[in-house]
Amino acid sequence: MKALQFSGNSQAALVDLESGPLQAGWARVRVHYNSVCGSDLALYAGNWHGHRYPIVPGHEWSGTVVEVNGPGEHWVGRRVIGDLIHACRICPPCRDGLPVMCQSLTELGFTVNGGCAEYVDVPIENLYALPDELDLATACQVEPLAVALHSVARAGIQPGERVAVLGCGGIGLLIIQAAQCAGATVALATDPIEFRQGAALAVGANQASGADAAAYEQLSHERFDVVFEASGAPQSVAQALDLLRPGGRVISVGYRVGASHPIETAKLPLLYASLIGVMGPGGKYREAISLLARGAVDTKPLLTDFVTLEGHEAALARAVGKKPGTIRVVFDLMEGGSRG
Repeated sequence: MKALQFSGNSQAALVDLESGPLQAGWARVRVHYNSVCGSDLALYAGNWHGHRYPIVPGHEWSGTVVEVNGPGEHWVGRRVIGDLIHACRICPPCRDGLPVMCQSLTELGFTVNGGCAEYVDVPIENLYALPDELDLATACQVEPLAVALHSVARAGIQPGERVAVLGCGGIGLLIIQAAQCAGATVALATDPIEFRQGAALAVGANQASGADAAAYEQLSHERFDVVFEASGAPQSVAQALDLLRPGGRVISVGYRVGASHPIETAKLPLLYASLIGVMGPGGKYREAISLLARGAVDTKPLLTDFVTLEGHEAALARAVGKKPGTIRVVFDLMEGGSRG
């Protein structure tokens, strides 16, 4: 099968891989779409955690089940997405309800081959069926929307709260919408790229600004109940604290492995602030599917670049360079087929 393979150090190649025998309890899915997120780009660069090389990346995919090995024949022919996390369910983190922290974690697209290929193998128990009204191009955003919903849940958003979102890439734009679905007002979104500021306004932010020192100086009077840090820039956590009201919460979603920035830690007790980290989709798949199926979340501003695997080199360069006009690169594994 045709697949995109990462080897670290910004090395990617289109390769032909043998699918091999299907593991017991797993399904084989014909991939239709797979979008590329910031963690994939970090994996591409060689700056990630919990992975192996060479690896077929991709965890934001949608497709159709073609084969199962074990109970579950009813899945064959179904349109699906799948949880990237396959946990042991018996280690202490799993018992504590934190499968993403599993001591024996398997992650599609990081430790086993993922969705940037014609076929991806997935544990049957990880599959989620898609309703007919949800097209497959939109469905590849179920996983990142689940991350956004998990972030909003961790924040404990209350209706009427004022929210700021720092970083308007794919996750940031979905957090804006997820927070609104929870009843919050997204009063501010920041990003250094003007095109992404426009996308934030398009999905419902009341105001968008740059993310440099001058922009934050102009925002010095602003205070928010919740600030989501979705850029991954380490200095942005410090900026988030400067935007927080007393008793507010900073939700750290984006991150860059190995990057750091000093924080005046006294601000946490002096503001009576909470600093909360979020990792993964938190099991929010069904909620994400429901919101997308009924059109409550708009993915069109995110999905900017539909390309085939053969176009990976230029597409990855645009994504890494955060070129104006590019937010989410989506690999079309049906090679220009219907977006349905």
